[in-house]
Amino acid sequence: MWERLREWFSERKQKLDLFDETNVERYDNPLYLLGQIVYFSWIVVIASGVLLMIWYEPTTHGAYNSILRIQHEIPLGWLIRGMHKYGADMLIIAITLRIYRMYFLGEYKRPNELSWMILFGSLVLAMISGLTGYLLIWNQRAFWAAKVVLTVAVYLDQLPLIGQTRFGSAIAFAFLGGPAEGQGTLTRFYAIHFGISVLLLILVELYFLFTRRKRFNLSPTALVILLVMLVVTSWIFPAEMGRRADPNRTPLPILSDWYFLALYQYVKYTPPLWAGLGPGLLIAYGMLVPFLDRSKGRRPSERPFFTVVGIMALTYFLVFTALILFNIAVIGRDPHIVLVLTALTLTLGFVLEVRYRRKVRAAEAAMPRPAPRAAVAARPAPSSGA
Repeated sequence: MWERLREWFSERKQKLDLFDETNVERYDNPLYLLGQIVYFSWIVVIASGVLLMIWYEPTTHGAYNSILRIQHEIPLGWLIRGMHKYGADMLIIAITLRIYRMYFLGEYKRPNELSWMILFGSLVLAMISGLTGYLLIWNQRAFWAAKVVLTVAVYLDQLPLIGQTRFGSAIAFAFLGGPAEGQGTLTRFYAIHFGISVLLLILVELYFLFTRRKRFNLSPTALVILLVMLVVTSWIFPAEMGRRADPNRTPLPILSDWYFLALYQYVKYTPPLWAGLGPGLLIAYGMLVPFLDRSKGRRPSERPFFTVVGIMALTYFLVFTALILFNIAVIGRDPHIVLVLTALTLTLGFVLEVRYRRKVRAAEAAMPRPAPRAAVAARPAPSSGA
C-alpha cells in the first residue's frame, strides 16, 4: 500500500502546475492567465504587507488609530494599504476562477489531482488569512463579522458524541483567546494572518526551487497593466476605514468581506448544527472531488452530475451574496425553498448522469464488433519418414 501511495505521489508531484506555468502556449486565452495573475497578486500582497507591518500596532487601543495614520499621514500609505487590500481581492478572485476552470473542464483528473488539492487548500487558507486580516482594522464591521464566524464553530457542540467534548467551543475559545473578543483575539488573528503568509511563502519558494520553473511568464506589458489596475483602484476606491469597533452596538446587517457574505446568508437559513457542518462538508467535497468523479470524459456534458453541482454552488454563492447585501431573508419561508431547490437540482443532476451513461453504453453496444481473428492454420505435423 505504501509503495503504491509513494508512486501515486511521485507521479503527481512531477505534474504539479500551480501557476499555469505549463500552459504558456495557451496564454492567448485569458482563462490560462489566471495562474500567473495569482502569483502576481501574491507577490503584491506579501510586499505591501511587510510595509504595513512597520506602522501597524496590533492592540485594541492602537490598531484603528495606526490604520488611520497609515491611510492619511504616512506618505503613500493609502497606496500601500490599497495594494494590500485589492491585491488580496485579486488573488482570491483569480484563484477562485481558476478553480472553477479546472472544475468545469475536468482538469482535476489524473494526473492533476495533487495540483487541484493544493490549489483548493490554498483558497481556503487565503480566505482564512483574509478573515483574520480583516479584523486587524478593528472597526465595527470587522468586529461583528469575526463574531459571527466564531459563533459558527460553537454550533459543532450540537454534534452527537463529539459535541459532548465541547469541541466547537474549544475552537472558538482558541481563536478568541478569552471569553469574548478582545486583545487576545486580535493577537491571535494577527499571528494567524502572519503565519499563513509565511507558511505559503516558504512552500511557494520550495516549489520553484525544486521544479526550476520560470516564475513570471507574463509579458512586461501585462504586468504593468495589472499594476496600474491596482494603483488606480486604490486611488479611486480607498480601502475603507469604517467606525471603530463597538461591542455594545450591533450593526444590521452584519457584513464581512465579499467572499464570506454568502456564508453569512447560509448561516441565517440553516439550523445551528448544519451551519457548523456545512462549510466543513463543502471543503471536504472540494478536496475529494477528483476521487469522487470517476467519469472518463472531461467535458461538462460528459460529467452531468458534477457540472450541475458546480453550477448550483456558483448560483448559490451569487444569490446568497446579493440577498445579504440587501438584507433580504424570510426565515420562516426561505430555508424550505432552498432545501427543495437543492433536492430538485441534485435529482436533476443524477437523472442526467444516468441518461448520459445509458446513452454511452447504447452507443458502445451499437458499434460494430471487430471481426474474429482468423484461425491460425494448424501447422502440418512433421513427417516421420525420409
